[in-house]
Amino acid sequence: MFTSSFSANALLAKAKAKYGKALKTSDYANMLNCHSVSEIAAYLKNNTAYYDVLNNINVATINRGHLEMLLRRKVFNDYASLTGFDKTIGFKVTDYLIQRTIIELIVSCLRSICAGRVGEFFFDFPMYVMAHTGLDFEQLSRCENYDEFLKAARNTGFFKLLAQYRPKEDGRIRLTEIETALYTKLVQTAYGIISNAHGSARRQLKSLFETRFDAQNVTRILRLKRFFNASPESIRKNLLPYGHSIHKKTIEQMIEAPDADTVVKIFLSTKVGRMIPESQRIYTHDLHHRAPYAAARRLMHCSIHPTVVLLSYIFLTDIELDDIINIIEGIRYRLRPDEIKPMLVLANY
Repeated sequence: MFTSSFSANALLAKAKAKYGKALKTSDYANMLNCHSVSEIAAYLKNNTAYYDVLNNINVATINRGHLEMLLRRKVFNDYASLTGFDKTIGFKVTDYLIQRTIIELIVSCLRSICAGRVGEFFFDFPMYVMAHTGLDFEQLSRCENYDEFLKAARNTGFFKLLAQYRPKEDGRIRLTEIETALYTKLVQTAYGIISNAHGSARRQLKSLFETRFDAQNVTRILRLKRFFNASPESIRKNLLPYGHSIHKKTIEQMIEAPDADTVVKIFLSTKVGRMIPESQRIYTHDLHHRAPYAAARRLMHCSIHPTVVLLSYIFLTDIELDDIINIIEGIRYRLRPDEIKPMLVLANY
């Protein structure tokens, strides 16, 4: 009991200390005024907590892919240092993070196979992350179809699920269905975390996760309507279960809406939609980050529960990393600062 209590307090203190080193509004303003990847790398190296992974790097010669890999490494290392305490106090945040990483890798790899560009997949996720997934990357590097991919995924814990989605006679990989099935497993793991909590901790975790899940579903509805002209029945089959931050009737209204613009209008009328600043409401591809941000920030500051604080830190750090990468991409495509800034989440609060 003493060890568990000590670990819980240590996790709470360490997560809050790490959050204290998060990028500030001035950091985003300064990065937006950079003119190259090298300048962003130099700024992060000299002024932020990303110094640790950039310290021995020649920022004058760094390219976009290498910089993004190093930034992901820093985030991965931070999560690893915190989840050691999580194991001691008996929650399942570590399981959630490992599952999430494996799912992201699987989905990214399948997209690459569908596009005929498997080789590019290996630049998206560095080897230090891959080592924790159970995927056979030697096999993966050679796979050209779904059956070969299955051989590479046989030790991930998702093999039986993935085997159910072997392509039919047409040979088409049912990527949306596979993605839904995988993320449904992740949702179940999240609810395992919630069930281990009690009282206000359980309520806070439900709010945090369910806002994210419902926002993910809204993004799915938008994508399926906008790009696939999917029927309401098809949309229902490809949504995640559970979330209750948006009423089921409202989700149904979005499913039955005649077009994506109507979906956005309905979503923005909800409590979750109103959390998103007006300047950001035209960006609907990453609602799972934009919508939960306000709740995660509030809980990061006021919650006394270690697991709530840990997950809030993870959600906020995910957003920070996405914002930095969006700045890098914007500068790469020579966008002006005023064109990049609305794409960001943290820079607009």
